[in-house]
Amino acid sequence: MERSIKAIYYDGATSRPQEVDVTISPLNSMEVVLPNGDRFQWPLEHHGMQWERTANMLRLSFGEHPRRVLLVRDELFIKSFVIRMRHSGRLGVYDRLLSFARTGPVFFFLGVAALLVCGYLWALPWAAERLVLLVPQSLDERIGDAVYEPMASTMNEDSERTEALRAFGKHVALSPSYELTYHVVDDEQVNAFALPGGHIVVFTGLLDRMGSPEELVALLAHEATHVEERHSTRMLARGMAGYLFLSLLIGDANAVIAVIAEHANSMRNMSYGRNLESEADAVGQERMFANGVDPEGMVNLLRLLEEQAAELPDGLSFLSSHPLTKDRIANATAKAKELGKPMEPNEALHESWNALKSEQDQPLEEIPSSVN
Repeated sequence: MERSIKAIYYDGATSRPQEVDVTISPLNSMEVVLPNGDRFQWPLEHHGMQWERTANMLRLSFGEHPRRVLLVRDELFIKSFVIRMRHSGRLGVYDRLLSFARTGPVFFFLGVAALLVCGYLWALPWAAERLVLLVPQSLDERIGDAVYEPMASTMNEDSERTEALRAFGKHVALSPSYELTYHVVDDEQVNAFALPGGHIVVFTGLLDRMGSPEELVALLAHEATHVEERHSTRMLARGMAGYLFLSLLIGDANAVIAVIAEHANSMRNMSYGRNLESEADAVGQERMFANGVDPEGMVNLLRLLEEQAAELPDGLSFLSSHPLTKDRIANATAKAKELGKPMEPNEALHESWNALKSEQDQPLEEIPSSVN
């Protein structure tokens, strides 16, 4: 390593680079010759000398005040320098990483694999959920329609009560961004669910157990909030993160909708987390109040659901997919107290409520309290 090479030198006093000649002597020192002919020795063994390299550049620094720096791009010089430093046991970060990869390939591979797994399990679902919020809301409507069509053939929709529920729903505005479409399904399940884009399905097993229009508005407001805040689509994105992320990233919305439609039944049993349920309750109560409906109706609804959940098998209850934590009723009670009663009650709801209940096929006491 007797040959001289060109390098870029910073003296630490100014930011002006200088082109210098550098030579490493057999005595483990490096001689630097400045453009004006001045020269100095740079001892390689000195503890104050530090170095790092990338794939194509060597960076050496020496001293404290000022801190002098050399940048070398000569490939042969860099290789020779690294060999010399390796023999002296002074490796840079880049070379320590390479050394680790060579001497411990199994651990290196496991470390990389662990990072990839963590990214797939946590980072990718988070990113996919955020990506959904950037795509047009029309995607939710297409997903909801694609899911509801095959699902409708497996449910016994009560057309008369569906019309009555839709007439009831016209008296309240629960979703600013979507046109909600209500359906009543003749089924003894005490259940209801919402699909992306606006389809809201209510089972007669739940509808027939309600005692007031406020409870029904609370249910619809809760489900409408899931629609408005795109909770279902966000949950889908997290569950199918890898596929959805790539499909949405390249704009292949049709492929996304096709895959979701194949798993339509999972949508009706989708379980929301605690935060999403709390948001649906609280925002739902705010929309109730804004429509002249007493937000105490949400509290009554939750108490009704809690009573019914104890009587029905898992999977047939609203709370199987909308878990009722110990705080939900307390939070809804506090929210109702905070909002108070509306100054102008929505009287139009009562006539529609009576019409909806008059369509009931049989008295509530004849409806079985459980399903085999």
